Amino acid sequence: RNVFHIEFDTSNTDLTYRIGEALGVYGHNDATDVSEFIDFYGLNAHDTVKIRSHDGTKMEVRTVEQVLTQYLDITGRPTRRFYGALAAFATDEKERAHLEKLASAEGGAEFKKRVAATVTFMDLFKEFQSAHPTFTELCEIVPRIKARHYSIASSQKMHANSVHLLVVLVGWTNPEGKQRYGQCTNYLVNLKPGTEVTVDIMPSVLQLPEDHTKPIVMAGLGTGMAPFRAFIEERAALYSRGVKVGPMALYFGSRSQRMEYLYGEELEAYHASGLLTNLQCAFSRDGPKKVYIQHKLQDDAEVLSDMLQAKGGSFFLCGPTWPAGDVEDAITAAFKNVGGV
Repeated sequence: RNVFHIEFDTSNTDLTYRIGEALGVYGHNDATDVSEFIDFYGLNAHDTVKIRSHDGTKMEVRTVEQVLTQYLDITGRPTRRFYGALAAFATDEKERAHLEKLASAEGGAEFKKRVAATVTFMDLFKEFQSAHPTFTELCEIVPRIKARHYSIASSQKMHANSVHLLVVLVGWTNPEGKQRYGQCTNYLVNLKPGTEVTVDIMPSVLQLPEDHTKPIVMAGLGTGMAPFRAFIEERAALYSRGVKVGPMALYFGSRSQRMEYLYGEELEAYHASGLLTNLQCAFSRDGPKKVYIQHKLQDDAEVLSDMLQAKGGSFFLCGPTWPAGDVEDAITAAFKNVGGV
């Protein structure tokens, strides 16, 4: 997998963020896809059109190429309702009937197959070519590109003029054998230095305790490590300014130490310094037996009971949801067997 760290320069902007918040990135469509769409739809890339801004506050004049690149989600997945909306534009009776069927309960099975095959808006316009809305109408019926939100992997106390993300390129092969990529992660992986990016900030439930002396226990899987790097940096910055900080434990899980020990050198350094008091890693594919973070938590029952029960610490889990039940079991077992609850 392509897991990468990316930094954005926030100098000369008013962008501020707090620990645990997420950065919303408005990705652009791939230039090749846009060029292909312009050609087959018979558009002029340099024609202009009025379109509402991302924040909805004003109308902007943009070229056709800009609209297809920055605004319309032409590589997204159409909803069933869209099939019905497109049917109204079809001049071929067979195509209209097919689109109407796909929009109805009768076409449910075929619609599900199309979702599984990740059929896009572009694919639909190529398939049903008699359904040819004007470009202005296209701007009304094709949804906008939405911001994709990524947990911020940095503390602004340590990086005053930048914001960092930890991202995995989303890619898959559909049932027809065609390679597909997530729109925004593909955009991020192909960004060139100096490119300006449109972003917003989203609050999060991941917030450090107001009392910096309280313990925190963090469990991160894969890119779920991102907010915990920010947590550690925040406390490291506070400590460097003479603020007393509490103990921190991190349980990190990924597939392979060689390929996906994310921020491994930083974590080892924080652990060696004593700031990160407990570091346990579970690399599930490195040994003869699968080891996950819940197994590391089970082994550390005394640490969990001490930090969470005795010292009133906080526990955080970030990443895929599948281990949540086993993680909860490991914590409750520690409370019962060690803490006597």
